[in-house]
Amino acid sequence: MAEFLLSKLAESVVSQTVQRITDLLIHEAASLRSVKEDVLLLKDDLRSLWAFLKDADSKQEHDQRLRDLVLQVKDVAFDADDVIEIFILKVTSSYVKAFHNKNVRIQLSFVRKRTRGIFRRMQNYGIESVAAEGTSSTAELQRSLRRSSPNDDEDHDVISLERSTRALTAELTKEEDRLCIVSIVGMGGLGKTTLAKKVFNSVKQHFDCSAWVFISQRYVPKDILIEIFKQVDSSFENTMKFGNNKYQKQRYLQEMQEHELIGLVKAELKQKLYLVVLDDIWRIEAWDSVKRAFPKGKKGSKLLFTTRNREVATFADPLSSQIEPPFLTLEESWELLQRKAFTRDIVGDGSCPLEFIDLGKEMAQKCGGLPLAVVVLGGLLSTKNSLDEWKKVMRDVNSYLSKQESRQQYDGVHEILALSYHDLPYYLKPCFLYLGNYPEDYGIPKRKLVRLWIGEGFIMTQTEGMTAKQTFEEVAEGYLEELINRCMVQVDKRDHTGIGVKTCRMHDLMRDMCTLKARNEIFAQIIQQHESNMSINVSATSFQHSGNSHSRRLVIHPGCDLYWDTHPTCTYFGMHVANASWVNQVHPNLRSLLCFGGALSLSALRLSNFRMLRVLELRVVDGSKIPGAIVPYNMSKEDWNDVRIDELKDIETLKDIPSSVLFRYDALNKLINIRNIGIDFEGSSNDDVRKVLASPIIQSGRLQSLNMYISSGDGFPSLESVSSCHGLSKLNLKGKLLEGMHSNNNHTLQFLPASLTKLILWRSNMEQDPMPVLEKLPNLRFLRVGSDAYRGSTMVCSTDGFPMLETLVLFDLVFLKKWTIEKGSMPSLKKLTIDEVSNLEMIPEGLQFVTSLKELNIVGMDNSFCDKLQVKNGIEGEDYYKVRHIPSISIQI
Repeated sequence: MAEFLLSKLAESVVSQTVQRITDLLIHEAASLRSVKEDVLLLKDDLRSLWAFLKDADSKQEHDQRLRDLVLQVKDVAFDADDVIEIFILKVTSSYVKAFHNKNVRIQLSFVRKRTRGIFRRMQNYGIESVAAEGTSSTAELQRSLRRSSPNDDEDHDVISLERSTRALTAELTKEEDRLCIVSIVGMGGLGKTTLAKKVFNSVKQHFDCSAWVFISQRYVPKDILIEIFKQVDSSFENTMKFGNNKYQKQRYLQEMQEHELIGLVKAELKQKLYLVVLDDIWRIEAWDSVKRAFPKGKKGSKLLFTTRNREVATFADPLSSQIEPPFLTLEESWELLQRKAFTRDIVGDGSCPLEFIDLGKEMAQKCGGLPLAVVVLGGLLSTKNSLDEWKKVMRDVNSYLSKQESRQQYDGVHEILALSYHDLPYYLKPCFLYLGNYPEDYGIPKRKLVRLWIGEGFIMTQTEGMTAKQTFEEVAEGYLEELINRCMVQVDKRDHTGIGVKTCRMHDLMRDMCTLKARNEIFAQIIQQHESNMSINVSATSFQHSGNSHSRRLVIHPGCDLYWDTHPTCTYFGMHVANASWVNQVHPNLRSLLCFGGALSLSALRLSNFRMLRVLELRVVDGSKIPGAIVPYNMSKEDWNDVRIDELKDIETLKDIPSSVLFRYDALNKLINIRNIGIDFEGSSNDDVRKVLASPIIQSGRLQSLNMYISSGDGFPSLESVSSCHGLSKLNLKGKLLEGMHSNNNHTLQFLPASLTKLILWRSNMEQDPMPVLEKLPNLRFLRVGSDAYRGSTMVCSTDGFPMLETLVLFDLVFLKKWTIEKGSMPSLKKLTIDEVSNLEMIPEGLQFVTSLKELNIVGMDNSFCDKLQVKNGIEGEDYYKVRHIPSISIQI
């Protein structure tokens, strides 16, 4: 499948280059004026290659000529990008003369010549027409190996599916007065089909008729409909088995039109209680092509999907439940491994000899709870009879899991997981491969990830389905959601809304597959700890098709030696370096340098080597001065002095910006695309605060996150202007809030928008209890009130208040003595923290009725308060009954 993957990744590379050239023609029109015609011609040539690659099919997967051509396509795209960017760099640095125009035309002409040569060879090989001819024998073999049947004997592979089995059985036997579609979702190898078979065989007698059809990525609607009809029409089976013309009806069905088959199946099912399984359905289009064949049927009729794509399940039936089998525990993995590795005919009762146990458990853990991996590994170990052979397998488990075991029922684990990669649209492939840059077991922050994708140029402005009003960040977040829905990426933590993603991660085996594909594509060069002090010869593992074999992306993992100094040990690009073997991978066309661990001196960045760098992720050491061309993520106030903030018209996020900067060059009225902003009002007058609150930044309604800090003066004036921020999700206010200035002495907090999901108030100096206002916010999930935010002695949370609140933090409220929680308040609360509320007399009585509470943290409270909440020497404290229902209680005196 390697050549197929190459063509798909090359497709994304070329598409990005075409988009990049389009953007440059728009934004760098003046710089490119003298060579515009040449650039446009090159763009047209690349579009022709792109069209070919979009139509390329895995039919050519063993064609070495195609492999070579695809690699050349990637190089041409990279070279085109280089030529144009270097030219712009020279123009903008006033380093261009007439001969440079001539020189760039020569280079562009050479790139175009190479492009036309590639296209001619494609035509000569007839590659452009093979996509419609069918699929490769290897791809067909892979699908046939995976083709499922409810009669397959997989009892040996069923481990710990009790909970999922009960849930699925309940869904399939539930009598609802509509056609329900139940879905089993999850990543490849999780046991979806195994679960479906187990339940299908146990409940099918409950139905008048049933059918099981394998769909796969390359489905044919007509074949699906025929197979369903054959299984649900008993008379057809009788004809096939006992009729004199047993193939006549089959031939008749094959000659029918698709719409006729839909009518035939529909008529057969209309009066029946039926169950139909569509196993391994990948796309919404597959369901659309056959859904008209399924009538409501008798009450309780069901369809069952197995799919890797949650979008398919949701689209088909938004009201129905989705069941996701859990990963195996270590104990369950070991039990399954024993079943596969030690069959009864080899070892009496199928149990493992004692000397194999420790090694076996260690290998079981390597499978990451993925049933397919355990089964494949167990099948391999069943052929290894000695401890030495097991040790050999243990030394390189991953390579064994990635190999295809052609004599077994399953392909290699990597190949099964790679099917999800094959199915990705071209624009998602680089986004997925980028995730392989992160270290193993790394919680990947969504906000940083989407910004890196944007910086890399992965987010296309002309992607299918993108609306004109969407920002790059919104599109990137959509890409991540699509990868999550395809079960290729796992949600690690949800954000304050409880819906959005805060961090994500990849299953170890999915990451292994990802990094393998990325390495084969020279997508990124990753320097890991064990490699950082040894020389790495990339060219030895790179394809020798051209001189452009270096990756454009260099990634340095935690634990690597990043020391780069002037102590003489060796010389590199005219500079002395020490213990810095990673610099061997630095080359003039490097686009990204990602340092995920340790800290790096920026002296290296003054080298001309980094002239093409687009993305830089690192921590700075040694007080290194940041080069002027770099705008750092965290900017001290001094850093803002040389920044023309008004020219950043498309910028969406600004952190900790001094308010004075916003008044320069009328930036307040120009930064209309801001979505997230943090403003420091230190030294500003009340008039300045009012001007900012009345500016388009606030009034546009685009804001999603707003942080404002006032450490002195009269504090915040009325928050009435914030009420127009209907999309505002996060609000952080540090500073005094003025009270009693509104009619009927209404609280200034009344103007907070209903869209808020996270609110932080500190140093607000409020005299009125804020809870009666805040508890009416319908979407609030996170609330933090502290540092003298409230100076009153009593606080009340009313019945039905805070309907969605999940996390509440009270800290440093030294005046608060009595807190009342009425029954029915905070019905969704999961986490409560009371931190240094030193005069609070007791835990609220009503806390015993907050049954949703899972975690209580008590910090910095005195002994008498804490003793009431604990059990000592078997004796319960007097307030223990209020908290006994909470699973996790942490007390730090």
